[in-house]
Amino acid sequence: MLVYIMIKNNSIFPLYINCIFYLISAILFSYFLDMGAVDDGLRHIAFSANSEIMKSWGEVFPYSLFNNYDPWFSWHFILSKFLLFFSYEQTQYIVNTLALFILMLLIDNLIREYIKYKLDSFIYILVLIIVVLSSFRYVMLRPDMLSGFFVMIAILLKNRFFTIFFLTLLYGPSYYLFFLYTGSIGLVYLIQQKMRAFLGVFSASILSLIFFLFHDMNGYIQTVLNILNDQNLRMGAEVLEGKPIFEFLTNINYFILLPSFLVIALILVYKNYEYFKSNTLASLLLITSILWLNQYRYFHLFLPLIFVYFLSIVFNANKKVVFYKLRKLQVVLKRFFSYSKNKKSFYLIALPYSLFMLAYIYGFQSVTQKVEEGKIFENNQFNEKIILSNTMNPEMFSILYYNPTIKTIPSCSIGWFEHKNKHLKQVYIDMVSSKGISEEKLKELIFSTNADIYLHYTNLSKEVLDFDKLESFGIIPKKIYKNKILFEVKK
Repeated sequence: MLVYIMIKNNSIFPLYINCIFYLISAILFSYFLDMGAVDDGLRHIAFSANSEIMKSWGEVFPYSLFNNYDPWFSWHFILSKFLLFFSYEQTQYIVNTLALFILMLLIDNLIREYIKYKLDSFIYILVLIIVVLSSFRYVMLRPDMLSGFFVMIAILLKNRFFTIFFLTLLYGPSYYLFFLYTGSIGLVYLIQQKMRAFLGVFSASILSLIFFLFHDMNGYIQTVLNILNDQNLRMGAEVLEGKPIFEFLTNINYFILLPSFLVIALILVYKNYEYFKSNTLASLLLITSILWLNQYRYFHLFLPLIFVYFLSIVFNANKKVVFYKLRKLQVVLKRFFSYSKNKKSFYLIALPYSLFMLAYIYGFQSVTQKVEEGKIFENNQFNEKIILSNTMNPEMFSILYYNPTIKTIPSCSIGWFEHKNKHLKQVYIDMVSSKGISEEKLKELIFSTNADIYLHYTNLSKEVLDFDKLESFGIIPKKIYKNKILFEVKK
């Protein structure tokens, strides 16, 4: 599929040279990055490698909204095949290398498709810069990176039924929220009147839905409903990746935002139909704005496309509609490109130097040190323990990464806590907020969830705990490790 797309674009180098350069770049970037998996990526590795221990969602995350269904079962199946032959760290390196390689090829094709100015060899540096700035979501070992690849490939494809049908059929069963992306692509195809492509993505989406329903209808439907109702389930609590780009969108209900965004998008398409019909990238970013403006996770996923679109505006702009200074900078850049792109010294010196330096800079995104903080829980004394924490952060999943026998509260979604004593949901939400809860309420929550250990992160809470009072409740402070206090619970 990628080879098919690349052949459609002209390059100063043969196809295999492009692929070799980007493969070397991906290997070097991945080497400097070291560990890229963070938060959910660590959990995915743990689940994939320890299916006999981590048998169900409810066993790993007690007091969660669902017990037996694992929404990411397809992704875990894929990762488990790598883990048959490679260690945790090697699997991260290999998957990240593949992901970066595919991302580089796709960004290269998108630039050639949407930027009319002939960049020649400078395109390689531009691709690497975009990867450094926007690939964070693609090296976390999370299945939503497949969604990014899907939409990038889909907007490069021609109006053909079977091509997009097989692409969607390959992607759909891998991610339970596939319909967000296949639906967006379907709307784009409708705007552009690509009916064969629309029918291809629509029919394959139906088959993907049947796949999930056949696997576990009740589990899948309940999970999707939880996602759609996540704003209410969180009861005002937030995690960084779930926050909107603009603060004023925080408290607006999704069921108001969705129709509002769709109406605005349809009005813009109606007013500028010829533009959106001819520009697939612009149509996609407009249709998906409901996602990437309202949650950072989607913004980071679409960031490579946003960069390409912004650059296409700058490079393709008419000087009559561009501010003078921006136009002046554009002219200087174009002159530099024109001078450098055909020079042999540029290929022999500038490209290797730029590759190495950008890869080195990319390494600053490494989360190795943060992940390794969970190593303290490798000790057998923590086996089979239930750990309650006052926050949901990457370290909670590094605990599972190093010791898959541990059970943790909360799960991967801050709003998915459930207890037969309904008032405990509010206590739990107050605990994970910065204000914290009283020692009495903390005691109630700890013993109601049968927790063996309480982890209190001091840098995320304004709460002041009285150790004497907690000790009288049987909640004993044992260790201070960096930014957290470990309490053992006497039962």
